[in-house]
Amino acid sequence: MRRRWVAGIAVVATLGALSACSDDTDAYCDELEKVSEPFADLSSGDFSQIDQVMDDMTALEEKAPEEIQDDWQTFGSTIRELQAAVEDEGLTIAEMIELAQQPDLSEEDQAKLIAVDDALSDLDLEAVGTASAEISEHAEQTCDLDLEGTTDDQQ
Repeated sequence: MRRRWVAGIAVVATLGALSACSDDTDAYCDELEKVSEPFADLSSGDFSQIDQVMDDMTALEEKAPEEIQDDWQTFGSTIRELQAAVEDEGLTIAEMIELAQQPDLSEEDQAKLIAVDDALSDLDLEAVGTASAEISEHAEQTCDLDLEGTTDDQQ
């Protein structure tokens, strides 16, 4: 139960340097770089900024170029589902991650994790992973962003 939800968080967290560059490539790539930088903290286990990062990433969905739009929509809809499931339990994503890492949970907290897990049971993690890979590849090719959210030579 907890594994599916944690797997969902892990997939989202690994999307760190997701990207695309629209008609205004330089501006979009700059924005994407700003949003992707906090993902380095996620990979080190610091999830304190995850809620803001998720909001920022879904905002980028609207700015994605046509060739990567479908992948951004897949990613954005997954984040919105995750956020809604967590908010329904009165928590943030960061708080839910903290709960999931606790060895001993109260019955109330266990019920919250179960409810989130049930709400996310229909998530297509394979589709999210595929979208992530496509967006990440596009980021590297178009914006010179690597998976840690750094730039080799920003356009």
